[in-house]
Amino acid sequence: MTRSTAAAAVALAFFLVFAGTASASPPTISYSIDGISGNNGWYRGSTHGDNVVLLWSVSGATSSDCVAAVTIPGPTTGSTQTCSAANDSGSITVVTSPLKIDSTPPTGVTASFSRGPDFKGWYNHPVTISWSGTDATSGIAGCSSVTYQGPDNGAATVVGGCTDLAGNSTTQPVQLAYDATPPVLSKVTERSTASSDVLRWSSSSATDRVVVRRSVRGGKARTTVFDGKAGGFTDEKVRPGTEYVYSVQSFDQAGNASRVVSIAGLPKVLELQKSEVTRAAATPILRWNRVRGAGYYNVQLFRGSKRIYAAWPTTHQVGLPTTWKWSGHRFRLTPGRYRWFVWAGFGPRALARYRSVGSATFVVPQS
Repeated sequence: MTRSTAAAAVALAFFLVFAGTASASPPTISYSIDGISGNNGWYRGSTHGDNVVLLWSVSGATSSDCVAAVTIPGPTTGSTQTCSAANDSGSITVVTSPLKIDSTPPTGVTASFSRGPDFKGWYNHPVTISWSGTDATSGIAGCSSVTYQGPDNGAATVVGGCTDLAGNSTTQPVQLAYDATPPVLSKVTERSTASSDVLRWSSSSATDRVVVRRSVRGGKARTTVFDGKAGGFTDEKVRPGTEYVYSVQSFDQAGNASRVVSIAGLPKVLELQKSEVTRAAATPILRWNRVRGAGYYNVQLFRGSKRIYAAWPTTHQVGLPTTWKWSGHRFRLTPGRYRWFVWAGFGPRALARYRSVGSATFVVPQS
């Protein structure tokens, strides 16, 4: 109700009909409230502040105890007002319904999480946030409860709060760090050298933590050989002739884990003493124990029953080249099974004094 309407109502209230002749019917009384309507029969104050104004309207009366405008102070849980009027035909009394006023929103509004963060202050699974509070006058009608499940945000703001029975509300935003998206691990590669296995990878972020675990092929025991933030790792603790399996996995700052990528570390150095068949890295190095008194060695490589390579090194190892020429043909190691033999040579090569050192088999796997 505007001020001009309220003024007109006040003027009307004071217009009492005091007729000299008898009235044909008893007087009538009505009232209105200058206030802001809330919920559940409550008023949330008015344009005048916490109070509301009760406006009585009386007609056809010769006498009345009504006050045209009554200020009802708030807050109050309910009070009634009475107005009586009379004329020659009778009297009437009107009692208002309880006038309840609450213009104060809930206080002490706080938010609580259904559980703590998943990893170092971050949530990576949906979490429920519930608000609570108090209200001294009308009481709490309800408080928010929100399940946050995205989007990912390091400083996500969630708004909630409480509302009292009069309709007054208090909001209390809270922040949380949320990330439910696992990192993506890609471009995992391995390159074998004579003394190490070199691994490279790419993860979604340079800040992702990468864990590399190693096991001997066919074995169950796994050892963590790297745990840190990098794009690669060089494993210098490899044994000749031993094939390893590396499991690579990355973790983001929220603790989400990528898929595990497994990759083989094939031995670059193949040892003659190995009795089992070994899978070999590209361009392997063939190595054997030194033989006392030997001045040189003869190494021969066969694929099936066909000899495809021969060399006479003076040391106890020889590295196979990427390609080579033998008996007028160009060869290279292609996927398949190979067997190599070593003989120790004594005296001048022209004497052809040889003694067998041994043989071994290796496999070149499909790339």
